[in-house]
Amino acid sequence: MEQRSCAGYIITQSIKVKDTEFVLGEHPKTGMCVTWQCKNGDNYFWGHYCENYYAALKDLCERSAQEVDYLASIGAIPPLSSRKPRDRGNER
Repeated sequence: MEQRSCAGYIITQSIKVKDTEFVLGEHPKTGMCVTWQCKNGDNYFWGHYCENYYAALKDLCERSAQEVDYLASIGAIPPLSSRKPRDRGNER
């Protein structure tokens, strides 16, 4: 897979929720991080800038979870309460 970047930030993580992708970018020189919403793999917008990787990782997860909640609220995906739990095998 080709490495993606935007504004000097290297995209290191991504979470896709239906048609929406959220990404985390790390700046190799400053250590700053950002999360963006992304369309079509190269259109980055609504950046949330963070001082460190773990704050950005938390923001990435929160933004993704908010999108899941929104899609469930408009009926685009079934509500979580109606889903069967998946067998995940050996969890911690």
